[in-house]
Amino acid sequence: MSILYRYGSTYYINMTNRCPCRCVFCVRDSTPRLGDADSLWLDHEPTVDEVMDELRKVDLSKSREVVFCGYGEPTERFDDVLECARRIKAEFGKPVRLDTNGLGSLINGRDIVPEMEGVIDSVSISLNAPNSEEYQEVSRSSFGAEAYPAILEFIRECRERISGVTVSVVGGSISQESEDECARMAQDMNVRFRVR
Repeated sequence: MSILYRYGSTYYINMTNRCPCRCVFCVRDSTPRLGDADSLWLDHEPTVDEVMDELRKVDLSKSREVVFCGYGEPTERFDDVLECARRIKAEFGKPVRLDTNGLGSLINGRDIVPEMEGVIDSVSISLNAPNSEEYQEVSRSSFGAEAYPAILEFIRECRERISGVTVSVVGGSISQESEDECARMAQDMNVRFRVR
C-alpha cells in the first residue's frame, strides 16, 4: 500500500479510498497503480504522523508542491488533510494543493472552504459536466441532485478565498460540446480550466 507516491516530479498523498462518487472514468477501476505507487489501495487510513513520516523519507526538493490526491476523495478526511497541510508548510515550506471532487462541504456537513483559506494554496476541482443531469450520469454521486449545485458553490467560494483554482474535466468522458461548455463556465467563474 502506498501512502505517498511520486508522479513526475510531484509527490501525492493518498489519505483514503473512500469517495461518494463512482465516476465512469475512474482510474482505480482499471489499475491499482499510479506514478511510482505499488498499490493505492490502503489497508488502513494513515494517521497524520504516518503521512509526515513518509514525507520525511523522500527528497521533496524537486517537488514544487505536495498534493492531496489518491484513490479516494481527500475531503473524506478533511480535518486530517488540514493538519497535514499545516505541518507540511511549517516543516518543508512547500505549497499544498488539494485535488477534489468539490463535494467536501456535503461530505462534512459544513462549509469547509473558510477553513481552507491560508492552509491550502491551490485547489483542483473535478467539474466533469456542464449540468446536473450529465454530472450525475458521469459521476454517479451518492448525493444525487444535491451534488452539482454544491460543486458550483464550492468553486465560487474557493475563487474568493484561494489564489489558485482550477476546474477540470476528463477528456473523452463527455461530448466535445459539453467540454466546451465547461470551459465557458470556468471562464465565467474566473477560474482556470484543464482537460485531464
